[in-house]
Amino acid sequence: MVLRTVRHARRVIGAARRGAGDRVRLVRISVLLAAVSAAACAAPSVPNPLGHPSERGPFIARSDRPVPPNVERAADASQCRGEPLRAIAAPMPDYPARGWSRGLQGWAIVQFDVAASGDVDQVRVTRGVPGGSFNREAERAVRNWRFAELSQGARLEGCVVLFEFLMGEVHLR
Repeated sequence: MVLRTVRHARRVIGAARRGAGDRVRLVRISVLLAAVSAAACAAPSVPNPLGHPSERGPFIARSDRPVPPNVERAADASQCRGEPLRAIAAPMPDYPARGWSRGLQGWAIVQFDVAASGDVDQVRVTRGVPGGSFNREAERAVRNWRFAELSQGARLEGCVVLFEFLMGEVHLR
């Protein structure tokens, strides 16, 4: 109904601009169009059925637990040695909404570098099952990690972390 009214208003406004109508009609239609637009924008929003994890119902597994990976073979962490890392901020990833609603489980191996400032860069997923949203959530979380400053000129490269998305929870290994 709103769409028809908007289309009609546009036709009348176009005709009025071409000189086929009077100013009063143009003003009325403009007011009507503004009211319809405001009403459409003010419509109550429909809640996202895949909203925040704390608002979701119980997790119901519909997939088998994926075989845990051999992290050493999937990603070489030999360069990430030296100074110990002290996390300042290390938020865990959210369980992907689509994975939750479909009852999927999985894991993601994320490799990253740590600059002398403690900032994380060169974040990349080296392997993930089933991939997709699980990989995106894991990568997004690691991008937000911060560590205490390293000693002058130090840089750690190729650090590796494994996130397991199991039974609606995320575990770090």
